[in-house]
Amino acid sequence: MRIKSFLISLAAGISLVIGFALCCPVAQAGEFVTRIADKVEFSGFARFITGFSDNLPDDMHNIISDSSRHDTSFITSAGFSRLRFTITGPEVEGWKTRGFVDGDFRGSGGDGAKLRMRQAWVGIKDPNDHWDIYFGQKESILDSMISYKYTLSLEGLIGAGTLYQRSPGMQIFRHFGPYHIAAEVMKASDAGPGTGKLNENYSDQPSCTVRTGYKDDALEGWLAFRYDDSEESYEPDKLGQDTNNAGWLLTGEGEWQIHPFALYATGYIGEGSAYPHIFRTFDDDGGPLSGLTMINSNKDETWGAMLGARVTIDKFAFAASFGLAEVEDGDNSWAAIVGRDTRGESLKETTVRGNAKYNWNPALWFGLEYVHSELSGMPEADNYKGDSCLLHVNYSF
Repeated sequence: MRIKSFLISLAAGISLVIGFALCCPVAQAGEFVTRIADKVEFSGFARFITGFSDNLPDDMHNIISDSSRHDTSFITSAGFSRLRFTITGPEVEGWKTRGFVDGDFRGSGGDGAKLRMRQAWVGIKDPNDHWDIYFGQKESILDSMISYKYTLSLEGLIGAGTLYQRSPGMQIFRHFGPYHIAAEVMKASDAGPGTGKLNENYSDQPSCTVRTGYKDDALEGWLAFRYDDSEESYEPDKLGQDTNNAGWLLTGEGEWQIHPFALYATGYIGEGSAYPHIFRTFDDDGGPLSGLTMINSNKDETWGAMLGARVTIDKFAFAASFGLAEVEDGDNSWAAIVGRDTRGESLKETTVRGNAKYNWNPALWFGLEYVHSELSGMPEADNYKGDSCLLHVNYSF
């Protein structure tokens, strides 16, 4: 397994280097980046967020607390501000090349957090614009990216029914007019939706995804299927068990626009490591984390769905969404968390979200977003609710 993982990583690394070489065929030592490519674009945005929140179960994190009491927190952050570089390379016999790198300041360190890479990929397009190939770290082709029109959040996990993953790998698209098909092989070893493993001892198996979709001026939608053949060895002092996490996931989303209105729907169904489930245990006062463990055996079934609507009126935009999700313990693997038999029990999450946005000018906008989340199902989750109300100020450049 280790040799197989090494070969996969080696192939991905070689592909990335070759891709950058294609983007930058005239690079020489000592030259500036602006001499390497035909065009280098620097862009991004500064984002300030402030408000109040006690929304612990927000963003598809399934939380079990020792107490339903938790204090409201005052939030203020500029860490979601993002910097981007887009590099357009010279064409090679009609083949177009492009590189992209971005990062933000979210992470440990508070106000002094360092810049952290989010994406870094190379793209190649054929002369007829039929094929797109990507190497590097990029959003997965099963991400609910259309859902960002219905939230001000930058977390990716905006409520029940939405998915997000960003990992190193390779993607290929084939376009047929408004239709497309796509496939990807990505690393499946980071904590997060669709990725897999929190503990250090795991097999670094790739996840494989295929997708088909359609897009025109009024309608956009796609359907994707993922298979993840992973196996994680949990640390005995934490869980005392090994779990086979092989799993699958079927997901899709779509939006229909009739200006100024738009309707949106997304959902998923699956089991196992294709969508991991995170459990957090808090102290009695709902304070600092006392433990963080991931459970996602191949017997755990899950589903989620979200509906949304939005309207645009001049410089104003309003959006609302409602989501449901459920995950069931199929083999009593959650017992290590709650200390009792949990086979057949499930956690359910409900998420309600609404926001208003005002575009002051093409660069500057103000937004206000309210989110209500609650858990139900298992006794430990009864009456576990949370709310947040956050002001967003965004300046793009």
